[in-house]
Amino acid sequence: MASTRTAATSRTLRRICLAAAGASGVIFAWQATILYWRIPGYLMPSPASVLHAVFTNWQVLASQSSYTLGAAAIGLTISTAFAVVLALLFSMSRTLEQASMPAVIAFRSAPVAAVAPIIMLFFGRGIATSIAVVTIVSFFPMLVNVSRGLNSADRNAVELMHVYGASRWQQLRLVRIPFALPYLFTGLRIAATSSILGAMLSEWITGSRGLGFLILESGEMREIELLWAAVLTSIVVSLTVFWLTSAGERRALRWKI
Repeated sequence: MASTRTAATSRTLRRICLAAAGASGVIFAWQATILYWRIPGYLMPSPASVLHAVFTNWQVLASQSSYTLGAAAIGLTISTAFAVVLALLFSMSRTLEQASMPAVIAFRSAPVAAVAPIIMLFFGRGIATSIAVVTIVSFFPMLVNVSRGLNSADRNAVELMHVYGASRWQQLRLVRIPFALPYLFTGLRIAATSSILGAMLSEWITGSRGLGFLILESGEMREIELLWAAVLTSIVVSLTVFWLTSAGERRALRWKI
């Protein structure tokens, strides 16, 4: 037990050190680019000035980030629920999957930037539009990954369940769903980061609160440091969501190790 905890701690420290080294490399390249190309501050401010803007405007950034995260979380939850239910129905009926998948693909193929104004006509400029856009953006990767996971169950295990006369629900609960969990988390990693982008895109179009609106507003007001601070905050938020999803996957799938 002690050796396992030590190994887990060492892996965590290694990830932290690698992340810190990567961040340091990005900051160094950022500063070197400014110095080498002599880029003026009104186009690309220095890392120091952007970090100063982050600490100076942390309350605004935190408030707008929480709004964007709230819309992304609700939309992602709705899309995950719909995707899991639909994937389960597809796994039970091949005919239903063949009949429904073209419509799902056609719906997903519509540009979100074109669909968002239409959604705004129905839901207004509030958070409901952001939630709807996030749901649309994150639904398809969840559906594809969960469906693939349910169909990836080991054939020997499925045949064994048939031999013992297991019902379709028992096959799902005992075989197909456990095999689908890694695919579910893969879809979550993709959809979670996309949900942040979807929420920000909705905020750009509707002009509602959030990081997207803050980026748009600071750009129009020529507050360049705040603009870059908001962009940096959105990147950190997306990376944090990705890391949290990966950590949740490792914890939930510990039984497979």
